[in-house]
Amino acid sequence: MFTPAPAPALIAAAAALRERVPELAEAIVARIEQSLPLYRDTRTVEGGSLAESVRQNIEYLLASTLGDAPEDFAAQHNTGRRRAQQGVPLAEMLRSYRIGFALFWEAVAEEVIGQGRWSERDLTDTATALWWKADEFSAAATESYRETTAELVEQRERQRSALVEALITSGGLDRGAVWEIAEKLGLPRVGSFAAVAAEVAELGTEPLPGIVPRLRELGVWSAWRLLPRLQVGIVSLPSAELEPLVTALEVTGDISPPARIGVSPIYPALEGTPHAVYLAKIALSSIGGGPARVSRFAATPLATLVAAAPDAAAQIARTVLGPLLALPREEQDLLLDTLGTWLDTAGSARETAARMFCHANTVRHRLRRIAEHTGRSVDDPAATAELSAALAAVRLLPEARWPDTPGPS
Repeated sequence: MFTPAPAPALIAAAAALRERVPELAEAIVARIEQSLPLYRDTRTVEGGSLAESVRQNIEYLLASTLGDAPEDFAAQHNTGRRRAQQGVPLAEMLRSYRIGFALFWEAVAEEVIGQGRWSERDLTDTATALWWKADEFSAAATESYRETTAELVEQRERQRSALVEALITSGGLDRGAVWEIAEKLGLPRVGSFAAVAAEVAELGTEPLPGIVPRLRELGVWSAWRLLPRLQVGIVSLPSAELEPLVTALEVTGDISPPARIGVSPIYPALEGTPHAVYLAKIALSSIGGGPARVSRFAATPLATLVAAAPDAAAQIARTVLGPLLALPREEQDLLLDTLGTWLDTAGSARETAARMFCHANTVRHRLRRIAEHTGRSVDDPAATAELSAALAAVRLLPEARWPDTPGPS
């Protein structure tokens, strides 16, 4: 940055003004506090902080003008760092600098004119040199302010991430600890909550960028944790309705590559977060191939049982479905989709055919094939219950299937 040499008149004024530092600092502090109410609020700018900063800046300005201080802008960097830590807006800090330099210029101009030996050109050169200084001071303070703000944001995000981690992994937290975490995260202690698990396509990349402000626009507050393979969120809903959340997730997750997202059922207290996150992961894992979508965990009795004992459920699915899971994947899906639709339609072959765009006899043929592969007929209520449980396990737990079997070559 180009910096003009100090004007002789400014040097002469600086030497004289060294004796008036306390007076100048007091006047500048008073003007800043009068013009900017924020600086009078000791909850933001603690008592004495502004006076100390103004004094340091004046002393540095005079010393650097007289060649008695290195051009390191330490005082300005310190001011920028402290104001960022105090939460003073950048615009307010820069305005305080302008006010301070305006009053300092008045003192310099008064001194230059009072000495009676300087021309108008000298006064103009003094003003130019001084306002170059003002620009340098503001730039140094701004640089430090922005660096500190970035550090504080990263620190807050690390803290929030650690608090979310505690909620999603530590089911043994007592109520007091959970409530303390809720307060720090800005979440209510009780209400309507949902957990979200979104699959990470690329390590370190958020699958739901911008989800926090998008939800906030809907009056929904949330806290998130980015893991190597998942982005996990705790969402506080204004009502016991998942639709606004699901819509926001669908829009936010519609990126390249699109995200696969699982959502838990609504739960009433933050103590239930670990289990809710588990259910959200189950919902995520139940999404098969095809277009990405948001999957909600349906809290049906069968789904709840599968989620409660996934290893046992996977073993049951393999035992019940048996050779059917050894078929090529496309054939498996066709038979299992037919079974699922038949169960959803209360055992109506006609309605199943209408939903699957085929003939009722085709549905009956597929059901007979299921019976051939599993040894369980849908005509037997007990066998139907076993098939229904196995189907729920396969839908929710991809590991319930055997590895894909290649088709004929």
